[in-house]
Amino acid sequence: MTEGAEVESGVSDGMARYGTGGRSSSEAIDAFLVRVLPWLIAACVATTIVLAVIRHIGDFWNFLSQTCTVFALAFAIVGGIASLRLSKGSYPFWMVASFGMAALAIMWLCLTDSETVLFLRGIYSLAPVGEEEGAGFYLLDVLLSMVLMLFASVGVIATVSAMLGKYMPKLLVSVEFGNGDKRSAAKFFMVPDVLDVERVELDPREDRGDFDVESFLMLAFYTFALGLLVGTMLFLNPVILETVPDHVLIRVMVLISLFLPAMVVPWQAVKDVGAKVISSAPRPYYLWTGAKRRLFTGFMALGLFFFSFVIAVYYGNSVETMLSYYVQYLVPLATVSMIYGFIYANCFAAGLSDNIREEFTVRRERSLRKRGLL
Repeated sequence: MTEGAEVESGVSDGMARYGTGGRSSSEAIDAFLVRVLPWLIAACVATTIVLAVIRHIGDFWNFLSQTCTVFALAFAIVGGIASLRLSKGSYPFWMVASFGMAALAIMWLCLTDSETVLFLRGIYSLAPVGEEEGAGFYLLDVLLSMVLMLFASVGVIATVSAMLGKYMPKLLVSVEFGNGDKRSAAKFFMVPDVLDVERVELDPREDRGDFDVESFLMLAFYTFALGLLVGTMLFLNPVILETVPDHVLIRVMVLISLFLPAMVVPWQAVKDVGAKVISSAPRPYYLWTGAKRRLFTGFMALGLFFFSFVIAVYYGNSVETMLSYYVQYLVPLATVSMIYGFIYANCFAAGLSDNIREEFTVRRERSLRKRGLL
């Protein structure tokens, strides 16, 4: 099958996957998200600064918690808008939402300090919830927080997918054709210097249906692993252990976890499209290989863990205290990882892969024509 026929087949598969009008709806929401993202970030930063002045916030952890809350609320709004035009996967959105809400409910039942992740309470105070709030306020806050976390997950993935669909093909083409950009793009994907890049090809996996189980498992796993790495930097830091209340630390980490998949989805997308470098070497170099090395360096992560652990124990922190942080954080981290994996595999993986493949082919052919090679 020729390259043009393969692209045409991929376009047809993508249209069938989205249904009538589904693709245009997806492109419309992607264009909207790419356009408003800079303004959204600017609005969040401005809101955070204004609130910090109004509330007279003077310490870092209050400011960080407020910042995470503002961004989570903003992306929850984005997620609410994006959910109206989500691509249809194997499961309708009401089933995806039910899965997310059930997982979040289990998370709240398992959390020791469940009040640390409440949004309404977090707007005006970082102190633990007291009896003065009442059961009604607490229940309302739990339900609201669950809804916001669910839609924030949709908003983050929708925004990242939109940005990748627009900019990832250009980055892949620049690995082959870019002038100054070529070296930068090759470094970004950690392409070995000894490889003389002849061309970049996409070798996508066979169609696994609307719900990509492999993408679900991999995104959930790598998000969980990245969360553990970030948590290690905080939970085993002796200064943080001595100065930051445990409910504040857990709250901040859970909120940060909502944005960790933004660092994992790009590499998952590179793997899904099978981007590889063809050179004089006997075997192609898959860019996902470099992506894994950039995202995680196993020995560095392991060394960081043991170094931090030894330092924390040396400064008098008990092992039980450090383990309690991990136990409290593992449940929400696993919950967030599963929700992101499920939403991505069901609603975004197939469409994003199609978008990258089609735009890459168009850009690569344009570059070949410009150089008189086609």
